[in-house]
Amino acid sequence: MTLTSAFVPMFGAVALALVVGAIHRRLPPRVGALSLAATLLLVAVAVVPSVWMLGLGFLGHLPYVGHLLGWCVSAAGMEDPIAPLIGLPAATLCAVGSVRIAQVSTAYRQARRSRPHEVEVTRDEVPVAYTLPGRAGRMVISTGLISMLTADELDVVLAHERAHGAHRHDRMVLLARLSQAAVPALRPLSDRLLFTLERWADEDAVSAANGDRRFVAQTIAKVALRASTPPIALAVGGLGVPARVDALLEPPVPLRSRPALMSIGAAIVMTSALSAYQLHHLTAFASALCPG
Repeated sequence: MTLTSAFVPMFGAVALALVVGAIHRRLPPRVGALSLAATLLLVAVAVVPSVWMLGLGFLGHLPYVGHLLGWCVSAAGMEDPIAPLIGLPAATLCAVGSVRIAQVSTAYRQARRSRPHEVEVTRDEVPVAYTLPGRAGRMVISTGLISMLTADELDVVLAHERAHGAHRHDRMVLLARLSQAAVPALRPLSDRLLFTLERWADEDAVSAANGDRRFVAQTIAKVALRASTPPIALAVGGLGVPARVDALLEPPVPLRSRPALMSIGAAIVMTSALSAYQLHHLTAFASALCPG
């Protein structure tokens, strides 16, 4: 594996991800969210193996510790020393990324186990409304939220939270968090995915409110001013409220933008090819470690 074969797919995948990130708002939130999730997964597959091989290749040529990782150098095909300007950041990213991935995974598992009931009402004066990870979603709302909303407004909030659970948005949130933990440069794309998931749930709430987009926008703005949300959860008062309110005050985005669809489709196909190329390197690496 040469430096060129490592860097070209990495930079190519990131460039294509920027294309998807720039175009996704021209599509309905559901289509945009699925496109962003697919792109994040493919970019992570294209980038992470190369970073690990570069990091291990760098460490394998260091004095004193290199002999302990000589098998990594041979398996990765990194026979030539890697410049510290490249190898040190790669090795650091591997170490920090591993810790952050473990933290995200632990937080996700704890959130899944934290609330046994499908809907839980907490005695809290602070307005709270969010959906925890897990099958069908588990909503948590507070008495403070219930007291500040009318019955119709509460229906909007519940419809929004039910949408997160019904569409298993928690899986895409986990993908976004893990991708960002492994590759911090993916944070802008990760944030766009989280924002688009909230937009998706907003549109479901509009359907539950008989198409009254202005009423849903007002309700979301009202809740966001006072609501509190755990980092791992999805909530009506979550990411990008001003932009979401603006979007709700406009007509829904139709699925008719052929240039946007074709551009995103082409970017995903090309990213898939780059990811497959990186998986080829990863397969060779695994075969060298486990020849049997």
